[in-house]
Amino acid sequence: MAFCLTELFHRQLYPSTDRTLALSQEEIGRLTGLSRQNTNRALRELADAGMVAMEYSAIHVIDLEGLRQFAHMGD
Repeated sequence: MAFCLTELFHRQLYPSTDRTLALSQEEIGRLTGLSRQNTNRALRELADAGMVAMEYSAIHVIDLEGLRQFAHMGD
């Protein structure tokens, strides 16, 4: 989940992307291959860690660098 979110902020591929993704949890689930329930759980964990904030049909990335580090913890 974290890796997929960080890839949406690739400077060369998406240079004008701001820190808000206008995507629903269902859409993020489709992008990541997770069910809506698992997507919700993963996003809540990221929100509890202070990396993202969730709104209706939008995810705000608060700590992009922290999200990138989290995404690569298992590497």
